[in-house]
Amino acid sequence: MPRIFRRALIGAALSLAFAAACGYSPNPEDGTLKCGSSNACPDGYSCRSGTCWKNGGTGRAGTSGGGSSGTAGTTGNGGSGGNSIAKFVGLWTFVSAQSTRTRECTDGTKETTTPWADYFDVAAGPVAALSTDYYCTWNLDVASNGNATTIRPGSMCTKPDPNIPTTSYTWHGESFTLTTTNGVSGMLEASLPYDYTTALGSGSCTMKFTGPVTKQ
Repeated sequence: MPRIFRRALIGAALSLAFAAACGYSPNPEDGTLKCGSSNACPDGYSCRSGTCWKNGGTGRAGTSGGGSSGTAGTTGNGGSGGNSIAKFVGLWTFVSAQSTRTRECTDGTKETTTPWADYFDVAAGPVAALSTDYYCTWNLDVASNGNATTIRPGSMCTKPDPNIPTTSYTWHGESFTLTTTNGVSGMLEASLPYDYTTALGSGSCTMKFTGPVTKQ
């Protein structure tokens, strides 16, 4: 996460330095100017779902750059779409004693792991309002109430096992719902089915994660 923030700050600094050198001081209407590299916007603006919005302005809700839900950058927490996105961004850790991972496979395997001690990063964009990398990279929109994430339908990826070259996994994003009202604590409910292929055969499993989380 610190690396993501550093890239964003560098991009913004370069953009602002160029603007100052040229005497350029734009004042675009909310949602009309596309964000630059690393979500950079002019001074006094923030990037929301791919376009620049005035800081502290209410405006209208921004829309996502793709998909059918169109809920990225929706309003919440005082009517600011930026606030509803910003409160999700950060490093979240499970409250392990109250969290659980379950796994059920077509070969009859059933497993419950509790406590579950793990973490995940949530960052802004670049495809949807938010993204997280948890077994796979998932693009997340913000629900209409501004307090929960919704995964983009049809999300998937294929990755090899880092330790077993003959094994690979294809992950499917069924759900990744991070709910928070204060941007400090919340609840995660995620379902990540996957198919696997090994030298001995193939099958499928579904992993589910449930538990309270806190932002570090």
